[in-house]
Amino acid sequence: MATLKVSGMKSPDCAATISEVVKTADGVEVVNVNYATGEVTYGPTECVDPAMIEEMIKEAGYEPEGN
Repeated sequence: MATLKVSGMKSPDCAATISEVVKTADGVEVVNVNYATGEVTYGPTECVDPAMIEEMIKEAGYEPEGN
């Protein structure tokens, strides 16, 4: 599992949006988003490109802060 900090999440709706976006990435089987901590955890990581996940989150209107 990998964890990414994301700024801009302010509500459960924001978390749901990010979760739905990340779930569409090839190789992602599990996504957990916590808007209160600003963390997105996804996995498995061996077949997922972190740069792709960050770009998907940016396109959804949020700002990844890195690992």
